[in-house]
Amino acid sequence: MELSPRKKAIIAELVKAHIEYGEPIGSKLLAERLENSPSSATLRNEMSDLCELGFLEQPHTSAGRIPTAKAYRLYVTELMDKGSISEEGKQVIDDMLSRVNPDPENIGMKAAQILTELTGLPSISVASTKKEVVLKRVTLFPMGKTSAIVFVITDDGRARSRFIHSSTPITPSLLTKFDNIAADKICGVGISKLDTAYLQGVVALSGLDALSLAPFIACAFEMASDISKNDICLNGAANIFSLCQGEAQARRIIELLSEREAMRKILSSLSDPVGIIFGDDTAYTELKPTGMIVASYGGSEELGRLAVIGPTRMSYEKILPSIEYLSNKIGNIMTEVLKGLEE
Repeated sequence: MELSPRKKAIIAELVKAHIEYGEPIGSKLLAERLENSPSSATLRNEMSDLCELGFLEQPHTSAGRIPTAKAYRLYVTELMDKGSISEEGKQVIDDMLSRVNPDPENIGMKAAQILTELTGLPSISVASTKKEVVLKRVTLFPMGKTSAIVFVITDDGRARSRFIHSSTPITPSLLTKFDNIAADKICGVGISKLDTAYLQGVVALSGLDALSLAPFIACAFEMASDISKNDICLNGAANIFSLCQGEAQARRIIELLSEREAMRKILSSLSDPVGIIFGDDTAYTELKPTGMIVASYGGSEELGRLAVIGPTRMSYEKILPSIEYLSNKIGNIMTEVLKGLEE
């Protein structure tokens, strides 16, 4: 059913009032806020129609109405005046970013911290939701006759290194064999494919040197696994308790937000660079009373996503421009860092 301009105006104003007051909105208050408002009786009839259509609900018989997730969805996609971030707001974000080390490993975490500082709400960063992260480089640096440092770096700039002691001498021929195996069988492979079975197959290729190379190859696999487990960051988790009706619900949400695959699936469901994901649109009942404002960074070569999680009635008009500006800045920083790695 196509909504009339009047019904859309009522939804827009009722959503804004609900964000402001957090309480059911009656026809009297709505009439005061609407331009060229019809009579209270007409408003009540229109609000009743919108209840039947699923845009509004009435918590109690004598209470006003509150917007449903369906109303909020219509508001943010069609009715909301998104606006733009102020020059002062840009300067605040620029100042925060100027104190951030442009390290691919930590910049997503710092971006989430900035979002929480700006909004007072929990924030999440997830690396590379659209593409498989692969190992770009795996190197063995000898530190002595029987010790070396294993170094790995992914194609999105995250790195690990670890000191390893060997029971056998590290000879030039052993280093050459490691480099060849790494180049042929490890570099360019997606982290998710580096499981135990694949590890055993790679070690088997070492032939007579399997015993000597196995600790170093296993170390590279372990560091890759560690990277994959740390590509999600939740900041401001304690703020979730103020959004929920009870501690049990808050803990369920925190647990869900910390689940890597669940969050990657939820955040990657948004097709636009910036948008809203309502809890009702996910398969997780824990998220029903929430909304997420999500922005990707890195342009067409998406490097990750940032999100703010809050109550369904959070101030979308204020938060959307800020997260969009921040994600663009983070994307620019990351692109420059990765370009430097290519060079």
